[in-house]
Amino acid sequence: MASCCKQEDMGQGDCGHQKIELYPRATCPTPPVCAPPADPPPRRLPVQPTPAKVAVAPHSPETKHAMQQQYIQKNVVGPVTEQQRMNHDLQMGVDEQQEQIADIRRGQYQEAYGPLKTEEVQFARSIDPNADDLHNPPCYLPQAGDELPQKDQLAPMGPIGPWATGKVDWSPMAGLTGTRPVADRYSITRYSPNEWRARNQKTVQLVNGVIDKADKNRFSAATEFQRLSAIVTKTQNETNDKVRLRVQLIGKWKTTLENAIKAMADEISTMEEERIRLRKSLVVLGVPESIAKECLENRCTRPDTELVRDQTEEELVNELALIAEIRRLLKKTLEDFEAQQVENRTARQRLEYDWSDKKEAYEIDTINLSLNNYSKTILFRPGAIRQPPEQASEKYWEHFSQETLEECEKCRQKSAALRTTLNAILMNAARDIRTQADLVEKTLTARINCTQEAVQRFENDLRNVLQNLADTETRIVNLHRRVRSFDAAMKVAQTRMDNRSFRPNVENCRDIAQQDLINEVHTIQSSVSAMLHELGEAEHTKEELIKTRGVLEREIMLKRRTLWTDRERCMLLRSHYPSANALSGNAQS
Repeated sequence: MASCCKQEDMGQGDCGHQKIELYPRATCPTPPVCAPPADPPPRRLPVQPTPAKVAVAPHSPETKHAMQQQYIQKNVVGPVTEQQRMNHDLQMGVDEQQEQIADIRRGQYQEAYGPLKTEEVQFARSIDPNADDLHNPPCYLPQAGDELPQKDQLAPMGPIGPWATGKVDWSPMAGLTGTRPVADRYSITRYSPNEWRARNQKTVQLVNGVIDKADKNRFSAATEFQRLSAIVTKTQNETNDKVRLRVQLIGKWKTTLENAIKAMADEISTMEEERIRLRKSLVVLGVPESIAKECLENRCTRPDTELVRDQTEEELVNELALIAEIRRLLKKTLEDFEAQQVENRTARQRLEYDWSDKKEAYEIDTINLSLNNYSKTILFRPGAIRQPPEQASEKYWEHFSQETLEECEKCRQKSAALRTTLNAILMNAARDIRTQADLVEKTLTARINCTQEAVQRFENDLRNVLQNLADTETRIVNLHRRVRSFDAAMKVAQTRMDNRSFRPNVENCRDIAQQDLINEVHTIQSSVSAMLHELGEAEHTKEELIKTRGVLEREIMLKRRTLWTDRERCMLLRSHYPSANALSGNAQS
């Protein structure tokens, strides 16, 4: 603090040797103030001059001393006291600010290192009953502050230095610090103590969970057997009752089928003509399918980038899908016709087969009803529980039995319904196919027109590109000529500078002319560089124009081939499309 004191004029007094240290830990934070003397000595004035003789009497010694004390108090002690008061107020403000900062840091510390959640406190106490709100956990479990990166203040060692040979590790295992313990010349480590304690905590949690599961299993094993034994006995009794009811129901249906086996009639002749018509329609349906497939195959020969999934392609695919769907529906209808004919001819046999199946099922369920836990023929059958996927439900079984009994009437109704359905299917199919064919031809025409417009546009662009290419080549030649035009000026400037370099002695000075010559050379060089840059841009533009010309020529060639495929091949095929009358199977062969 000796350097902080300055000699300042305080009225008529001088700075003494005693100093006040306002900031002990800082270096001269405020201007120093000289402390007032504890007991200022009386001022000794030089020999008083002989006062002039006036009418007023001179002051007494007491009056003179009082006036001197008043003068010292006003001009020396007063300013010093005011300065001390101001410094005291300033120090109070600084102390108050430091206390606020300390309170903020204290709150952050308590938030970071305070007690954890209630569940974690209970967990710590379950491991160590002596743990006091996780402030004193066991040494092998996570400690307070493990979640934040800590630095060893006793021996600070970074991951890089003359003592270490490791590298910085930015892996997720590195935590918040971004580094991990390194391999130095003495040892190698991989995990930090925080990770070791966290691993111990996971192990303790795993052990507690396994022990808890073991206790639960011991309790459940002791009570589950009695409960399950009662459930199995109850289930077996209920199954016996259901099997008894099933035997009675099968016996009823078997008796009913025996009485209804003779009530069947056939209806075959009225279905044959419709079946022939359906087969004709299936044959004619192959023509539009072949046309659509050939159109798709021809369009697959479009070159390179013209293989576009355009609307025409989508409509052709939709046409094939529609034809395939109609074919599937017609085949399904034909199968229904054939099945109906077979059903009409074999209705009697179906009744006999149904009766035979029910007779066999009745005998099997009768044997099952007689079995119990003490029967001699019971065995383990591991595959018996598997249910075949084609196994019918009880509702379908009852429906099938009822359907078999009423087969005669249903056959006649089904025959009439199939004939009506077939006529509607053929008419709707012919209408849908012709509508889709018209849509395909419309989109194909629109695609041809669009491709023609694209070809015309690309041909115009090609003419513009060729014109720009010619202009660019001319501009490149002119740029070369202009670059060479600067050579004369450069030669003049350099010759002048070379001639001036032979000036003798002090005449070889850096005068204004010399500086102007240097600036002239720099100007010419920058001008040549700018022209060379423009020349390079022109060369690059020429290359781009050449590439664009090749792209345009190729696109024009590809689109002309696409036009030939769509216009000369596909449209010719579409002209042979069959009529709606032929598609419905009514055309005369």
